[in-house]
Amino acid sequence: MSERRWDFFIMHLAATLGMTRRQLLANIDSHELSTWIAYLKEMNTPQEQSKKENREQVANQLKNMFMVKTKGKKNAVVNA
Repeated sequence: MSERRWDFFIMHLAATLGMTRRQLLANIDSHELSTWIAYLKEMNTPQEQSKKENREQVANQLKNMFMVKTKGKKNAVVNA
């Protein structure tokens, strides 16, 4: 991923989660960012209607993972 695309991705994800870029980078690691990239790629790929439940499961798993990772961290904001 090019540096410019990476910056736009980080800014978009932070805005979506209701965080600043600095808050986002302070609260999650590179593994979690990679997971978000995979998630967003999956969500933007045209899929069959029958796979809608699978996408919802992935979304819920990522939301839960993010909430667990930031639970107890000072000033963590989650609006996923």
